[in-house]
Amino acid sequence: MTAPLFATLLRDHRRAARMTQHELSVRSGISVRAIGDMERGLSRAPQRRTIDALATALGLGAMHRHALTTAARAARNTGSGVCALPRDLPDFTGRRAELAHLSEACRPDTVTVVSGPPGVGKTALAVHAATRFAGRVRFVDCRGNGSRPASPDEVADRLARAGEAGDLVVLDDVADPSVVPATAGRAILITARRLSPATEQIRLAPLAADESVRLLTAITGLPECRHARAVAGYCGHLPLALRTAGNRLATRPGWTMADLARRLAPADRRLSALSAGDLSVGRRYATLDPAARDALRLLAEPGMAVLADLGLVSELAHLYARTLNAEPADRGA
Repeated sequence: MTAPLFATLLRDHRRAARMTQHELSVRSGISVRAIGDMERGLSRAPQRRTIDALATALGLGAMHRHALTTAARAARNTGSGVCALPRDLPDFTGRRAELAHLSEACRPDTVTVVSGPPGVGKTALAVHAATRFAGRVRFVDCRGNGSRPASPDEVADRLARAGEAGDLVVLDDVADPSVVPATAGRAILITARRLSPATEQIRLAPLAADESVRLLTAITGLPECRHARAVAGYCGHLPLALRTAGNRLATRPGWTMADLARRLAPADRRLSALSAGDLSVGRRYATLDPAARDALRLLAEPGMAVLADLGLVSELAHLYARTLNAEPADRGA
């Protein structure tokens, strides 16, 4: 099988720079495993911030940077097949009750919604559950909270181009219920930040403390210890923050878990510390003014206070603002 263009370009640029994958990992902040997956064509379409980190670490000029970005964009459009399921996380941890619920819920002519705040692991859970599904699976990223959400026609077109209908359709990041097609005998699994009409509803909360420590040690390869428990607590037991922290440690050979805990301990520095190449908590959430922060805390539900303390508030505030504007009658009920 011919390697994807993006994989070939990345490998050629790394070799031209006389770097090992480990050296590129240290310079870019992206894990060795992720770089290896990209060079083998297993991860064909990394996010733009990943490409920027790699290009900067490789010292690419404008022309080569543009070529790398274009190759990644082309891979994102074609993927490894229309509606192909993304690669499952090898270190997926916890969520046994939710997985059991999904195993029972994903039946023909059902719609199941997995909802929760940003960073809580909705997509990871849906993909992990879908890999265990016995039938044919189709996956569509609806980009509901991005700048260019998928339209109902786009979703329908992608499913049609996938050919034979799937037994399970996973619709990721849905914000507009109109993109959800008729079940037509299929099971439909949706990830969304808000609950929406469905046969079954699963609301995700942060991981349990022991699960978050296991995830952190799986990412870093280090044993459990009191410092790992401290880091997990500083991350609010949120999978996004845990993965960011773990990747940051994994790409810094001189650091120990105690070093990471020490850097995350000051609350005012925690947001900037939770950044590792293609994963960054800070880049996803802008700082709100004090009034907006206060409003969010007043509206907080379990788990939201942790996000606020971590500085992960911007998108949540916008979410609640849309709720307040769109559904005043529901709030008054």
